[in-house]
Amino acid sequence: MSADAAEMTAAAWLAREDRGLTAAEREARDLWLEQSSLNKVAYLRLKAAWRRADRLAALKRPVPAIRPALVIHEGRFSRLGVKLAIAASLTLLLGAGAFLALRPAPPAKVQDYATGIGGMRALRLADGTQVELNTNTRLQAGDRTVTLKSGEAYFDVVHDAGRPFTVYAGNRRITDIGTRFAVFRNGDDVRVTVREGKVRVESLDGQGQDAVLVPAGREVIAAGSESLMLQKPARDIDNGLAWRGGMLVFDQQPLGEVAEQFNRYNARHIQVESGASRIRIGGRFKARNVESFVQLLHRGFGLTVREEGDRILVSR
Repeated sequence: MSADAAEMTAAAWLAREDRGLTAAEREARDLWLEQSSLNKVAYLRLKAAWRRADRLAALKRPVPAIRPALVIHEGRFSRLGVKLAIAASLTLLLGAGAFLALRPAPPAKVQDYATGIGGMRALRLADGTQVELNTNTRLQAGDRTVTLKSGEAYFDVVHDAGRPFTVYAGNRRITDIGTRFAVFRNGDDVRVTVREGKVRVESLDGQGQDAVLVPAGREVIAAGSESLMLQKPARDIDNGLAWRGGMLVFDQQPLGEVAEQFNRYNARHIQVESGASRIRIGGRFKARNVESFVQLLHRGFGLTVREEGDRILVSR
């Protein structure tokens, strides 16, 4: 499912929630959320904008122009249409800059670290904390404080109750409570996966949910001021961290999502045509060996593979 399609489906679910979900609808929504991270992020981002729309309406601020698609049959604007219009406007206008004034200033002495596409790097900070940087990652490390600018990092923290270890990512603050955990950031979308111990995850904008305590075996996916906490079996966590050994592990995931993961590690990108995007892929692959992977697609699934510059096109 494309990002646009995910957002359209998310908007439909939020519209249903506005009038109340039946038990069957609630189960169907949860199943849709579990299908992909793209669905979860689209739902959370639009839900955050939806809540801001409610606050704006309460303050009686001017309502953005409503598109005809949001007008009910009788010709009057519905409460749902107003909320969708405001939510759409806020989704476009609100970004990372809205949180800059609220973010704590970085420590006086910090050091920048980065990896390129396909690169990885291991660090040992002054306090003994071990940090592993995944592909295309930038972070800034100071005294017991790290700011993840982009990408993904794994932390094996030396716990000190008197000096908490803190990671800032997007508009989230993640505080160690004796932990091994990973943080992935893509713009303001943040994913925190806890392997051992626990962390506290809280929003910096003051508008989201209260701080969430995340134990081992859980994953938090955050977008804007909204977040979801999901149970994550140990096997799935290990699979998600296989990048530490240069590998990618998939368990019957759609080829479209698999291609997105390979594209993070390679300058040559896989582009999957819609007819092949839902093929399920399972196995363990070298992250940087995209050529071998697409040849397996050709031999194992009979898919057509052709090259166009830096793109590898895959189709039925």
